[in-house]
Amino acid sequence: MHFKRSYYLDLLDKNLDSFRKGAAKNIALLGPRKSGKTSIVKEHLKYAKDIVPVYIDLEKISLNPENFSVEFIGNVAFHYLKKPLKEYRKFLSLEHLLKLESELKSKSAFSLIKAVENELLKIKPSQKLLVESAFRFAEALGKEQNKKFLIVLDNFENLLDLNNFSQIKDVLSVVNFKAENVSYIAASSSIKQSLHSLRNFECYEIKNLDKNEAAELIKTIIEKADQKTIDEVFALSNGQPLVTILVSEKYNETKDVKKAFLIELLQKNNSIYGYCSESFNYYYNRARGQTLLKTILKIVANDELRLTEIAKKIYRSAPVTKSILERLMEVDIIYKKDNRFYFADNVLRHWLKFTSHGYEFDEVPDDKILEEISKEL
Repeated sequence: MHFKRSYYLDLLDKNLDSFRKGAAKNIALLGPRKSGKTSIVKEHLKYAKDIVPVYIDLEKISLNPENFSVEFIGNVAFHYLKKPLKEYRKFLSLEHLLKLESELKSKSAFSLIKAVENELLKIKPSQKLLVESAFRFAEALGKEQNKKFLIVLDNFENLLDLNNFSQIKDVLSVVNFKAENVSYIAASSSIKQSLHSLRNFECYEIKNLDKNEAAELIKTIIEKADQKTIDEVFALSNGQPLVTILVSEKYNETKDVKKAFLIELLQKNNSIYGYCSESFNYYYNRARGQTLLKTILKIVANDELRLTEIAKKIYRSAPVTKSILERLMEVDIIYKKDNRFYFADNVLRHWLKFTSHGYEFDEVPDDKILEEISKEL
């Protein structure tokens, strides 16, 4: 994404300077999906000189304690040894990690790899010890090698899946967040859940672009964009950075903001359609276990209603409906204001509303259909 959020980069840069001086804080960047969290963190890591940056995407790492311990240590070792990407896969195997003693040059760090090996040989390994060993690895390596590690836990909310294992229950309790030579950055789209869990972090919520920021971004894409065009793009994108970029780029082809938005939103191989589809599945899966979830989300996408009105539409009692709505609010997909329920992401609301009405296309829809839909925007 070619729009840098300078406020958050400055924040992380200042914290990194403090870390170098021995006074860093753990930072969490929280915000909606595709709000730029990962881009900000990766941009920051480019300039983390004299520090060992370790980026871990917790959507891609195994989250059972046995595999997690190996893969987490492997990620730290891979970045510490500055190996080429083609070798990354080898670092996800215990067999390879056991060959690294001479390269790591750290007895205490290597002893943690051996501890993981010994535990995994047991019929019933201590899952807590495995996870604890994984998080202690960077600290041990840093102490012996006089190095500081900056560990990014992207998609942080996935780490909490380890709490489902009876021997762990509270994964964050096994992490030493006060280690002098290890600092953490967490990034998460699960705002409420993360705020509740990240007690050892300073949390910053990334908002969508304000009107001035959006205008600045739009002008870099649409040459000689007038105020009317900027206002229309901002109104439909809600300042969401990715949507702002994609609608602006499509506008350069169509010269019509609503048409650009609807093509990106409703054509199946386009990016906003993909973003909305992925977002819907993300929120739906996190609020798992209720067959009525989709029905309620469709209702809220079409109308901003009160609890009793929603209950009536799904043929359920108010207490049952309230329980499901609370689950949806907990995962940040809807919110309540003045006793009515609203989508937190207006672009996702448009997508669900129109696709549930049958408006989704394999090819670019014709102008007549687009005009028909645009009346409902």
